[in-house]
Amino acid sequence: MVDYIECNTYQEIDLEAAPVIIPSCGHLLTLSSMDGHMEMSKHYEMTEEGFVKGVISKSEPLSMEGLKACPICRMPLRNINRYNRIVKRGLIDEATKRFILWANARFVPLAARMVNEEERLRGMQVSLDNARHKDEGRYGHPSLPMVSRLHLSGSRDIQLHAIRQLSGLPSRYKPAFDLRFDIDEFLHQVSEEEQPFARVYQMVQNVRRGVGLSSTLGFDGTILQTRNRLLTGTLSIRCDLSILTDFVNLYRGQTPSMTKTHAWLREELLLDLSENRRDCMILARDASDKQQPMLEIEARILFAKFVALERAAAHDSGLVDLLLNQAREELRTAKDVVGRVPSTASMLAEIEDTEKMVRESTFYTTFTNEEKQAVYAAMAQDFRGTGHWYYCVNGHPFTVGECGMPMQTSVCPQCGEPVGGSQHQPVEGVRRAADMDEQFGHMTI
Repeated sequence: MVDYIECNTYQEIDLEAAPVIIPSCGHLLTLSSMDGHMEMSKHYEMTEEGFVKGVISKSEPLSMEGLKACPICRMPLRNINRYNRIVKRGLIDEATKRFILWANARFVPLAARMVNEEERLRGMQVSLDNARHKDEGRYGHPSLPMVSRLHLSGSRDIQLHAIRQLSGLPSRYKPAFDLRFDIDEFLHQVSEEEQPFARVYQMVQNVRRGVGLSSTLGFDGTILQTRNRLLTGTLSIRCDLSILTDFVNLYRGQTPSMTKTHAWLREELLLDLSENRRDCMILARDASDKQQPMLEIEARILFAKFVALERAAAHDSGLVDLLLNQAREELRTAKDVVGRVPSTASMLAEIEDTEKMVRESTFYTTFTNEEKQAVYAAMAQDFRGTGHWYYCVNGHPFTVGECGMPMQTSVCPQCGEPVGGSQHQPVEGVRRAADMDEQFGHMTI
């Protein structure tokens, strides 16, 4: 049978009225049958005769119900130009979902290392190595400019580079510098430019420029996955804050014997963390735009913590009052987000703790609260193919175990929107990611 609409065999059809398509696998199907299987009407405006009139404006990101293949033997249909757009979109969607799984599996160990490093620095004694270690290794930045030894300013990389130049610190900060290097490397790997859809888009743009087309081809950026980039950016800022806080505490707790051995301790420490604060605000705005309230709150908390740290050795004492007011405003905004998104209530204790730091002129090594560690533990279990995949109303993927349909009201772990339901039915706006179930239902990481 080659006509699945009228159930006709090859001998019974008129090839002039019902042309046949022969894919690489050799199975014959009429054009109308294959068009129905490929759901052409969802992607193109079609005439009654089966001709394509135009492309439907856009398809929803990650909406393909699995990769389309021959309905008889499931062989790929990648060599039929008529269905090229549909097949290629499915391939890009599949690559994007694999990217989500890979990125999540890589981020969780980095987050665990960050927790361990915060605890290690928090428990270290005030001490320095006796000798200077000149080999900066894989985390060195020889191209960065030299700065005044104890005037930490400029970009976050320049600040860390300045600390690396000081004697007595290699063994204390080597694990943190190694972690920072790995975070930066991963941050590049999860950037929007490195994701499958963006790379295909750039290749198309290059081809268009090569044939003389100067107009820009637009695309819907919502398909790009930004959560891991935001998470990793937050981790990078937290790592720097931990190093700087420990460094300032070390400087303030110096002993006479340390001062005698390490001349830099006799210099005045000045901090200009304006670039750190700028990075925090960029992160907060980006997280807000991408409906990531937990990360927005954390970015605003980090801003306030940098203010509390900078006050200890501000390069411009006249800015202190202004910075404190900005810090209080950011913490108020963070509280407002908690009020709007109940799922972020676990961040309230950290907000109040930071308010105390700003109010009482104190600061100390940052650490990851139990609620945040629980989130990382949950991420380690998420996206492993043990449940069914769904998207919340904002397009964030999540999984449901057991029977595969929600049994209780819950919220999206990323944005706090309702995702659960009752009687095995999700709330309005939640859609099943059947394609991800099909592709990754038996995948382990």
